[in-house]
Amino acid sequence: MNAPLIIVGAGHAGGRAALTLREEGYTGRLILIGDEPHLPYERPPLSKGLLQGSVDLAGYSLCDRERLAALNIEHIAANPVTHLQPEQQRLQLADGQWLAYAGLLLATGGRARRLPQAQANVLYLRTHDEALALRSALRPGTRLVVVGGGFIGLEVAATARGLGCEVTLLEAGPRLAGRVLPPVISAALLALHRQHGVDVRLNVALESIQADAVQLVDGQLLPCDLVVVGIGMQPNIELAAAAGLEVGQGIRVDAQLRTSAAHIYAAGDVCEFRLDGLYQRQETWRNAEAQGRHAALNLLGRQLPFDALPGFWSDQYDWGLLTVGVMTPTVVTRPLPGGALLLFYLDAESRMQGACGWAPGNGAAKDIKLCERLIGARIALDTASLADSEVSLKQLLRG
Repeated sequence: MNAPLIIVGAGHAGGRAALTLREEGYTGRLILIGDEPHLPYERPPLSKGLLQGSVDLAGYSLCDRERLAALNIEHIAANPVTHLQPEQQRLQLADGQWLAYAGLLLATGGRARRLPQAQANVLYLRTHDEALALRSALRPGTRLVVVGGGFIGLEVAATARGLGCEVTLLEAGPRLAGRVLPPVISAALLALHRQHGVDVRLNVALESIQADAVQLVDGQLLPCDLVVVGIGMQPNIELAAAAGLEVGQGIRVDAQLRTSAAHIYAAGDVCEFRLDGLYQRQETWRNAEAQGRHAALNLLGRQLPFDALPGFWSDQYDWGLLTVGVMTPTVVTRPLPGGALLLFYLDAESRMQGACGWAPGNGAAKDIKLCERLIGARIALDTASLADSEVSLKQLLRG
């Protein structure tokens, strides 16, 4: 009997890979192993729709139990993999049983980075269960301190304000989402959050968290009922590292998403791949979706290089942020009515490499889709036309 294909990690990337394998005609035994008790689900709604109470788990799961059963995908939940032996092509579960595999995908994702001091009033947001715990605590009038001015922290702050909480947001750096956003967008985010009543503090350091307050290094005491910490994600690389696979900030892969061990691939938040020659990870919906599909195809022997464009989005109150491609030093700004804007990133030949849109609602979506096509077209662009909102991007695409 042939050994199965096994996917370790039943989140977005792992779930998408399992579904893709069946869609592509794989009929052999297929096992999906997850730490959480839930079916594979998408994470963006955790900080928005789920916290707001507008969606539930079924609304952002990739499939239901009936579909998994119909596709004959074996879902092993709450029985994690504890050992991996690449030479023997087998792995061990927490209950002691060993499973052999013909091909393996590691989509182990990550966990929320923890503060060293544990406190009962400190919550994190990475999983469905953590989101439920936070939702039950966000009541009107709750004094909330959010630690971290990245996207999780900002989205939690926006949602909490909408639920009537008093929110203070602490960011150690000089601007919001400084690792991934240009200064002009950071400034727009800061203005928007302050306009909605969030007390944003930049360049601040945490001294301690007490039962009813947060103390800053400068001595300030911030009374609060609840603290949410959003200081990034810790990739789950331990299983791969213990098995001798090459790791860095994630599980390292080649152009086909293959790890350093035969018959093992990696995808999603834990996958460290080369983009423009540099190793990086991408913690985005788009990356989990694209790499989950891609790894499935290569598990079936396709040998396709992964070259999908990066990109992400974030909803902040009634504004939307969208990016595609990569940022370069050469940037052209196109101001739009009402404070909206588009940023275009060019290479030395004035070809578009990336774009960023900031607009009310979904206002930038169409332009970012056109930018994706302009990136693919690899045509030299006139910077004056890019900066002029009267010149449509469609015109530029037509050359």
